[in-house]
Amino acid sequence: MKLSQSAFIVLLLFIVNPLQAEESRIKAGGYIKNFLILTDTQDDASAEALSRLRLRLDIAASESSSIEFAYELLPRLRESRAALKEAIAETVSLPYRAFDLDEMIYPEDENSGSSFLLAQNLDRLFLTLKTPAYDLYIGRQPVAFGSAHVINPTDIIAPFTYNTIAKEELMGVDALRIKRPLSDMGELDMGLVFGDDFKPKESAAFFRLKTYKLKTDITFMAMLLRDNFLAGIDIARSIGDAGAWLEAAQVFANAADDYRPNENYFRLSIGSDYSFTEKSYAYIEYHYNGAGEGKESYGLSSNETAYKKGAVYLLGRHYLAPGFTYEIMPLLRFSGNALINLSDGSLLLSPFFEYSVMQDIYANLGAFIGIGDVSSPESEFGLYHDVYYSALNIYF
Repeated sequence: MKLSQSAFIVLLLFIVNPLQAEESRIKAGGYIKNFLILTDTQDDASAEALSRLRLRLDIAASESSSIEFAYELLPRLRESRAALKEAIAETVSLPYRAFDLDEMIYPEDENSGSSFLLAQNLDRLFLTLKTPAYDLYIGRQPVAFGSAHVINPTDIIAPFTYNTIAKEELMGVDALRIKRPLSDMGELDMGLVFGDDFKPKESAAFFRLKTYKLKTDITFMAMLLRDNFLAGIDIARSIGDAGAWLEAAQVFANAADDYRPNENYFRLSIGSDYSFTEKSYAYIEYHYNGAGEGKESYGLSSNETAYKKGAVYLLGRHYLAPGFTYEIMPLLRFSGNALINLSDGSLLLSPFFEYSVMQDIYANLGAFIGIGDVSSPESEFGLYHDVYYSALNIYF
């Protein structure tokens, strides 16, 4: 079901109405991000310009209730039909939204060939109710899980791919979520995440239990999503001055309907990070992708559960993801990151510079560069398009 433009106005009125209450406290803000993206496809190159205007309202209707609203306009100019969404995409799976605005404002058909496009995104619209016993979140909100830094096996609602440029805001999903504290460090977290038209087969339900034992955060998780069942664990703690994490998930394919054990898969991420000085920080993470195939079988996987419903996008099995950040000067920061396929030797490099132009204005320069045999289907990242981008981000 798609919301009409008139229905969107009704939603705006719903948000603005609390402004009339004297006790309400309103905080408005947002940002404008301007991207220039060059995609090199080996045979050709194309350039695109995209802006992202995000408007946000945080309304504290009372001491125990608040509303968060965020709406985005995304105009872009494209030289060709190059796959900008591969670089700017929000998620790797169909978003969990029961209803939505029409994404394209102009033109109605994104594939019309028009060089100018204008899209929209109603990204946040949720109510928070806080009581001494629990916190309740109702509406379109961010839902993310896991402590791994690069790939989160338990986060399969709306995760980013590694080569997503804009990672600041998680895509909002339609959910009902309740959190109940069990101790100073323990928590019970459960909820429903709704898919298209609230259909059960397009929706998800999750249950998480977080505890703190032996100076370690331990979270147990169970999730039913689109007829599949996920059992997960997330462990995070300090080891000396370093941080460490282990996150794992076992997925049972179509367990709530016609069980397909041949499509079951296991994923694991384990890693550590360390701050050497106030100016330098590094991490390393190993990821095992049980849904992946050998390099001779890239693109031939029959595991529809993993790649169509489980937010899996990597093709191989064994990966290493190192990265570091260094403050070159007080206003200039550099990050160097890589995702390495240990089976075929290909890698995806991600250098990134950020410069603080002035307060609330930042300039970025970065890239995603695939290194490998571009002529071989057995080189995963060798087949990736190289993407170079610059950005000017203005916050208000």
